[in-house]
Amino acid sequence: MPDPNPEEPRMPEIIPSQSITPDLVLTGVFLDPTAGPVTTNRQVAALKQSNTDGIIEVNESVTEDIYSQNALDAHYAQLGWPSPDKLPSKPWDVLTRGAQRTLETETWVTRRFMVQRVAINISPRDLCAVKPFVKEVEAALGKGTDSLRLQALREVFETWGEIIPVNLVAGAILSVTGTLIDGRSLSDDIPPTNPPSENRPYNLTEIVDRQLGIARIFEKRLESRVQGGSSEALLNEGYAGWLKSVAESPARWRVIKVYRTIPITDILSDQLRERVEKLYTDSLIYRSPSVGAPQGFGFQGATGGLRDIERITIWFTDRRVQDVSVTYTGGVVAGPYSFGIKNPKSQSDHILLAPGEYVTDLFVWHHFDGWIAGIQFVKNNLECSPIYGIRDRDSFHTHPPALLSGNGNALLGISGTYNSDNICQVKAVWRSDVIMRRKRHTQTSFAGGHGGYVFNDLQYLADPATSRIVHITARADGGLANLKTTYVSVSGGSLVCSEPPPRGSDTGPMKTMTLEEGEYIIGVRGSHNHGHIHQIQFVTNKKEHPVFGSDKGIASFSFDAPKTIDGKDMVLHYMAGKSGGCVHSLLFVWAGMPLHTTGA
Repeated sequence: MPDPNPEEPRMPEIIPSQSITPDLVLTGVFLDPTAGPVTTNRQVAALKQSNTDGIIEVNESVTEDIYSQNALDAHYAQLGWPSPDKLPSKPWDVLTRGAQRTLETETWVTRRFMVQRVAINISPRDLCAVKPFVKEVEAALGKGTDSLRLQALREVFETWGEIIPVNLVAGAILSVTGTLIDGRSLSDDIPPTNPPSENRPYNLTEIVDRQLGIARIFEKRLESRVQGGSSEALLNEGYAGWLKSVAESPARWRVIKVYRTIPITDILSDQLRERVEKLYTDSLIYRSPSVGAPQGFGFQGATGGLRDIERITIWFTDRRVQDVSVTYTGGVVAGPYSFGIKNPKSQSDHILLAPGEYVTDLFVWHHFDGWIAGIQFVKNNLECSPIYGIRDRDSFHTHPPALLSGNGNALLGISGTYNSDNICQVKAVWRSDVIMRRKRHTQTSFAGGHGGYVFNDLQYLADPATSRIVHITARADGGLANLKTTYVSVSGGSLVCSEPPPRGSDTGPMKTMTLEEGEYIIGVRGSHNHGHIHQIQFVTNKKEHPVFGSDKGIASFSFDAPKTIDGKDMVLHYMAGKSGGCVHSLLFVWAGMPLHTTGA
């Protein structure tokens, strides 16, 4: 675009760079969610040594047009800043990760005429934090709880700023932002500027519009801005008077273009910065209860921050899990810890996760002798891994299975204990910044013995988010057998029926239980002899169904559906357990009500 005033004389020689005020480059900026960048009134950084190599005198006039997709981006553009999504990430961004940018039907346009007087480019390595800022950060980190620490840090960054511009241009600008009237466009033909006369009075906004050639083309106006120099000179003396005021008053120069910024934490010492980053990361991490024996050596598998998992590798035999490693985006790897290091080519398998895929649940079986006997991973794409360490054709004695669920969050890593040959204990580490919307929160109840062949109905459900139990059949001749559960899900807009294999042998009289539309199991009763299930009865929200099985075992059980964390009803979602000639044990997995097929 041509210079709007090609006949104007060049500006006087620039005043030496030593006169540049520190607030242009050493002051923090707070990113207000509605107002955009707001420069604080405190100098937060200092130069480690006096060096003006990064300050270059310029004397150029530039006009630029910027198109934005929403009003906030347009406000950033008018101030000469990149849009918010182009700024570097800050440690506290993890608290709002996943927030969607607003896209508007209107297109915002900004025209900026910049009088560039000085370009500043400072290496972050040349900056250090001033002592008052450091002391306030240390005081915030010294609070008694994480909640108080986070609150105190929020106040510190609101006061001192969140980012620091390190590559910028200072001078003065005329700018205006708005949405164009349909059919109108910005013109390259900019009329000359004349000083106001008595016959043609106009205000500062009209002067800016005429100077930038955008009079009467905006349907909606965000703002007109004169920044740097003297607005009174522009109003009374026109463009030439304003240009003279810019040249004569470096103290009135303002930041008019920002090319690069750094998080304010980058000027802290490495140790202090890492403490801040760890606090924010840990605030989004929670851990499941441990499963297994706390013997051997401990390992922490989620110390690399919030990263997506690309691959999980499991070393295993037919009776145990021997080692584990997790590979993250960027090449960071946690594990293996012992067996996998010494025996990298022994039997192993990989669970691969494409972008957008996450592990949402783990099933873990713990052997009585102190090792993890089996582990199974469930992904958000409904895929279930094999049960590593336990073959489904082998009868195996273990503690009851444990369901470690993220309840809508994604697996971040695996911690636990190990010895030279086994993983002894497992603890799932979850990240709450990744949320699966179509996920039902779960709880479990267990009844029965410890032996048998492992089964899990979850892998047969077409869509666990919408599935419900509609039909149960079973036989009983001394023990519960031939247990078969039918599930219905909504998948691809249609009802899909899922029938896992029957559990137990085909002996004894058959009984059938059918659930009506809107009927859900909200309780189970029964008995067992510590080796297999003898009787079971299902209670629904409409009635108590007849008992499956005739012989009563020596140990009774009774479970009512729990409530979700926000007090909503749960229902029986599916069953897992062990079986052989009969059903040895059952893990009842409760979940919130089935989700709707749309808007869930």
